[in-house]
Amino acid sequence: MEPAQALAWRFSLAAAALWFMLVRRGGHRRPPREYRNALLLGVLGFAPQAGLYFLAVRYLDPGLASLLLYLYPAFVVGISFAFLGRRPRRAQIAALVLSIAGCVLTLWTRGAYPLVGYAFGLAVAVTYAAYLVIGERATAGIDPIFIAANLMASSAVVYWIVVAATGSFLVPASFPAVAGIVGLAALGSIVPIVTLFAAMRVIGASDVALVSTIEPLFTVGLSALFFGERLTGLQLVGGALIVAGVLVLNLKKKESRS
Repeated sequence: MEPAQALAWRFSLAAAALWFMLVRRGGHRRPPREYRNALLLGVLGFAPQAGLYFLAVRYLDPGLASLLLYLYPAFVVGISFAFLGRRPRRAQIAALVLSIAGCVLTLWTRGAYPLVGYAFGLAVAVTYAAYLVIGERATAGIDPIFIAANLMASSAVVYWIVVAATGSFLVPASFPAVAGIVGLAALGSIVPIVTLFAAMRVIGASDVALVSTIEPLFTVGLSALFFGERLTGLQLVGGALIVAGVLVLNLKKKESRS
């Protein structure tokens, strides 16, 4: 499948499942303002960054694309300071330094890549950071499942329009294709998006961005478990730095509460 088509199916299935849950428990009865905020966040924030990442991995090694993506915590902290006046805490700065160093060691791949790939990779990081910061403000106090349902629905519409424009429509017919799309919808969309916004309600966008840098550690570990890839010493050190960054962030929070 072309990236736009895979994304269209992914978001459509996720939206259908989430709306089914919402309607069953009456969670769809919300004021128009909340619908507007969630839908705009999907069209202008979530959908562009998802597509940009697929474009980035066309030009870059997936590890390098992930490395550029994980510059986004720095952009989140910077945007929060510049536009919301949130001065970063010392613990956030320490966690940021540790996590970026860890991502470099964990994901860095040497090679010659076109500049357009780096441009797409950086654009993903910037748009994702803006999406998180704006999302924290625009969806404050709104049910995370409601937010995710609208994000998925609006993103699905965006990518079906792209599919219609390119004329590359394809229905997944084989079991592996259907299972892959269902997996992307459930494990790659519903679970992470709902829990992302639930977490932002508790600890804020900046800390969510920093804690989520543990993702590359799981990516490398799962690749070793399922695909037999061997972990290098640098990857192990990088993973330790990422975990250290998350621990610094949380230990400092516990100290400030006690």
